[in-house]
Amino acid sequence: MTVRIPNLPIGKMVEEDGTPTDDEITFRQALVTSLQAYMGNEGLVMPSQTAANILIIQNHKTPNPDTGVYDIYTCEFGTMIYESDTGLVKVAVEDPLGSGIPVFKSITYT
Repeated sequence: MTVRIPNLPIGKMVEEDGTPTDDEITFRQALVTSLQAYMGNEGLVMPSQTAANILIIQNHKTPNPDTGVYDIYTCEFGTMIYESDTGLVKVAVEDPLGSGIPVFKSITYT
């Protein structure tokens, strides 16, 4: 399960008579459906990924706008995810060397 929050539609959101446009209706329906899937009466549902996908998320980089070099990691520290292969809850923290690289560590609980 991946959390997908839709982007705001670009352009007109309501007609001249005040009714929502088709783009606005589609946006609202997608947003409400996403929120209902992840925030229910029972609590928040953590996104779930396989171990292989978690490594992809951890190592994903975007280009530095100043240099064009792909050296900016997109995974933020504190990102929590459920590893579906093992049933472990993982959180992204800074690597032990303090280099700014995210690594996912298992949360231990008893």
